[in-house]
Order: sequence, then C-alpha cells, then structure tokens
Amino acid sequence: MNLTQHLERLSQKDPDSRRLALSEVLHMEGLDFTLQEEPASVSNPRGICNYLLTPQSSAPSLLFCAHYDAVPGSFGANDNAAAVCILIQLAKELKKEHFPARFAFFDQEENKQAGSRLYAACMDKSLVTGVVSLDLCGFGDTLAVCGKTDPFCRKELLDKHRGQTVSYLPPSDDRSFRGLRIPVLSLAVVPRWDIQYLKALAAYGEGIFGKPPEYQMILEQMEITSTMHGGYRDALQWIEPEAMEQMYQYLFEAVHLAPRKKRFGLF
Repeated sequence: MNLTQHLERLSQKDPDSRRLALSEVLHMEGLDFTLQEEPASVSNPRGICNYLLTPQSSAPSLLFCAHYDAVPGSFGANDNAAAVCILIQLAKELKKEHFPARFAFFDQEENKQAGSRLYAACMDKSLVTGVVSLDLCGFGDTLAVCGKTDPFCRKELLDKHRGQTVSYLPPSDDRSFRGLRIPVLSLAVVPRWDIQYLKALAAYGEGIFGKPPEYQMILEQMEITSTMHGGYRDALQWIEPEAMEQMYQYLFEAVHLAPRKKRFGLF
C-alpha cells in the first residue's frame, strides 16, 4: 500500500488540472463515480464539480469526505490532496470487502464550502448515518478528532493511534452538515504542540462581530497553519507519509470496530 502514489498528480496549482487529475486517478483505481455539478455563477465563477463514488450498497451508511480543491496558486498538498489520497485507499479496501460506505470529494471548500453545501442540500438524509470529514492529514504526529461518536472516539483506539479529542477544529466541509441532525466528525493530523492551541481556540465563539483578533493571533502561532491556505509548507516536500499512514490505519480500524450487523449505521 502506497498512500502517496497519487499525491503529486493531485497536488497541482491549476484548478482544472486538479479536477482532471482526480477523475483520472479514480478511473485508474477502478472506483466508479458520478459528478454532481452546478454551472458557473457570480458566486462560483468556475462552477462546482463534486465527485461522488458509487456506493457498494443502497442501504444507509457512513459518508467519508474530503475537499480536493486548493487555495488559488497553492499546490494544495496538505490542504487537501493528502486527505483525498487517504480516502481513495480506504474506498479501495472497503470495496474489496463489500463494506457499506459512501465517499465524496468536494469542490470549492475554499469558497465557503460551496461544494459540500450543494451536496448537503440535495442529499437524502435517510441514507447517511454520519459524516466523517478529513482535512489537513499529511503533516504532524497527532490525530485531532473533533466530535463525539463511537467507535471513532474510543479511548483505546485513540491511544493506539496517538489521537486526542478536541472541541474545535477550523471549519471545513463538516460545517455544511452541522444542524442536519446527523453525527459529524472532523479529523486532522497536527503537530503535538498544536493541540494546546486548538484547545485555546475553542474558547472563542462566533460573536456578533466574528472572531476577535486574539483568535487569528493564536491560529498564526500553530505549526499546521503553514501547511494550509497557501502556506509555504503546503507543498509535496513537506508531506509526511507517516502522518497519512497514521490517519489511514485509524480510520480502517475504526470502521471495523463496529459489529457487522451495525456497519450500515456506525453511529
């Protein structure tokens, strides 16, 4: 298993090249998909193109998702090609087992989560038992798990994979599903010391005037910030395969912890 084999192909500055690369990789891996598209508009000049893998079963199941777009001008290696590569491998393995799960790769996360908002607005909620959203999964040594869902938050599982639960992660596509009365889990890999910064950020709510200046100051102190939103470390040479492996093994073990009769609805 080589989690980084498609990383260079998917880490491209040109957004059209990234779209084409994802399509090519999914075909190469034998993962059937449909496109969910929305034409270009004033708010989305490039339109929206979500890649939805064909599920192994029509029964209700878990949705794994990650965005494949990047900040304009950035390679987007950690934000968010690494997470896409992890979920492609997970989808391949679960397909071999005929394991019920859904996978989506969203466009336009960097534009106010437009791709996942489109999906959330159209999806049949009765078929999605919970959402697991991955972002920033290729740099660091500690899993940051935001949400309280079984089996993903079992202490023995987190201890084994150096994971910690946090009450806050910077918003990603998970934001599009909150308020829909389905469980949502947000996952990232961060350097160990960044966990303390995340705990500090959790204290800042969304006030009338938005986040206070202190919030941005703390965010800028985090090492992981250099790998996101066009930061200088959001490039191939900074990706740590061990971080990707850590997240993949955690996910693979978590989905298999549920009794077989409950795998159609892990939450």
